Amino acid sequence: MDNPGRNISRDLRLFRLISPELVELWEYIDWEKDEQTGEISPSLDEITESVLRRVAEVLDRTGLITNVKRLGDELIYRESQAPTVIGNGVAIPHVRSKNTRDLAMCFLRYPDGVPMLGAQNVEIVSFFFGIVTPIFESDTDYQKVYRKLLEIIMKDDLFLEKLTEINEPGEIVRILKLRS
Repeated sequence: MDNPGRNISRDLRLFRLISPELVELWEYIDWEKDEQTGEISPSLDEITESVLRRVAEVLDRTGLITNVKRLGDELIYRESQAPTVIGNGVAIPHVRSKNTRDLAMCFLRYPDGVPMLGAQNVEIVSFFFGIVTPIFESDTDYQKVYRKLLEIIMKDDLFLEKLTEINEPGEIVRILKLRS
């Protein structure tokens, strides 16, 4: 008999949280620099907004998102408070949200990279792992997923190379399974 007060452990292995329909490998944003001013057109803020709204749209495919526009707004606000670029061409946009029913993760690859504001300066980011969790849920699962992903990115020298080589969305499941 189940004990209602018992903490039930969930399977938080990264390959279980992502599926081929939550992977986009060929994302692009047309951004050029103005020859006279050197400024990016569209602006850095517009590029960031576009990427984060795309993350929300891909997460919406889980069936767990209750309002994709508001989730996009929350991701944009979260990014404005503290950039989620972690270096090496990777960003992990994440947010606790009223607009999701459960923990979800997606992956987007921009082969040409996009400029994003990092902790110190603008960085070109090619890999985006989006993570969302309900606002009223314990941080524990969310933090475990974030830390595990960060650990793989920082310690596995071949991981980012493998992400660059992916040709089919399902390949990311295999790559993550080998690292879980």
